[in-house]
Amino acid sequence: MDTRERRSVENLVLAIVRTELANRRTLLSYLNTSIALFVSGAGLLRLSGSAWLEWIGIALMPVSLVVAVIGIVDYSILRRSIEAEKIQAAADDIDA
Repeated sequence: MDTRERRSVENLVLAIVRTELANRRTLLSYLNTSIALFVSGAGLLRLSGSAWLEWIGIALMPVSLVVAVIGIVDYSILRRSIEAEKIQAAADDIDA
């Protein structure tokens, strides 16, 4: 394997690692948003004196769970895609 091919393989490996890290960072952002929504809803329920603020608090809590589920599903789908790409890259490396 010459220098150019080795560099190409190293770049592919680094690109996959960056993609994995970005996927994790995105999951953490979803979870952070979910926690913020849940805490905001709980705060509105606990501290508000107005009925409509309590309804907003009640609505925010299930929305936070939906955001968390969407983040986890998105993470899982992208992780499987990344793993498939790794397997394909390894197979291409063996064939070359």
